[in-house]
Amino acid sequence: MKLDLYIRNLQTGDREQKVFESEQEALEYLKNRPKFAEVLGVASDDVPPELNDQLRAATRPLDEEEKLLDRQRTAALEDEARKRAQKEQKRAVEEAAKHRNEIANADPNRPLEIRYRFNEGLSVADPVDTRAITDEARAAMMAWIEERNSWVASRGNVVGEAKVSVYPGPLPDGVTERVDVGTFIPVTAPKKDS
Repeated sequence: MKLDLYIRNLQTGDREQKVFESEQEALEYLKNRPKFAEVLGVASDDVPPELNDQLRAATRPLDEEEKLLDRQRTAALEDEARKRAQKEQKRAVEEAAKHRNEIANADPNRPLEIRYRFNEGLSVADPVDTRAITDEARAAMMAWIEERNSWVASRGNVVGEAKVSVYPGPLPDGVTERVDVGTFIPVTAPKKDS
C-alpha cells in the first residue's frame, strides 16, 4: 500500500508531501527520520487507524536540538502573527478616527444612510453619524419601503431589510426626490391573522 506523509523542514519551515511505495518503506523512514525533518502526519485518506497508530509509534521523536528549533520557529511565527494583528488594529483605529473626523465635519444636509428591518424599524446605518432621522426622511423612507412592498407582494414577500440614502433636511438645488438611492432584500411576508 502506497503512503503519503506530510513532512516539515524544521530549518526552513517548508512543507512537502513525501510518497512511499509501501508501509515498510514508510516505517523505515520514520524510524530513521532525517534530522530536521518533522513528520506532521499521514496525507493518505484511506489509512486504517491501526496503521496510523503504528506509523506514529514508529516515528523517531525530535531530539533536543530539533525541539529547540521547533520552539524558535513557532515563537517567530506567533511573533509575526502578533505584529500583523497589531498593525491591522492600528490601521483600523486610524481609519475609524479618520471616518469620525470626516463625519463630524461633513455637510449636515448630506444624504443620511438609513437602515430598515421589518422587525426593528428604522435606524441610522452608520453608528458614527449622530444625526437624527427627521420626520421628512422617515416619511420618504417608509413611502419607499411601501412601494417596494407592492412590487414583491404578489410573491408573498415584504421588504425584510433595506439600506437607503435619504436627504434629511432641505433638498439641494436641482434635486426633487428625498430618497437618493437604496437597496432592499425581500423576505416571506408574515402570516396575517384570520
